[in-house]
Amino acid sequence: NEVGLMRIFRVVRTHDESKVSGTGHVVDGVVFDDGITVIRWRTERPSVAIYASFEDFQKIHIDSHPMNETIVDTFDVDTTQWR
Repeated sequence: NEVGLMRIFRVVRTHDESKVSGTGHVVDGVVFDDGITVIRWRTERPSVAIYASFEDFQKIHIDSHPMNETIVDTFDVDTTQWR
């Protein structure tokens, strides 16, 4: 990321292997220019978590649950569209 720019993303799950976070749009997140990643779970009991990097978040919540068929969309601030 360029200095000062943040990357906004959302996590969408087709399945919920753990039966905790649900399906559909389950997480809102931001990656700061230094890599720090902050997420907010959109569950019945919302919570916030901070990770040293997006890769750490991905390893814990996406890669470890391949059955969820998770999609990460990034918000493009120039076009105001999800990609």
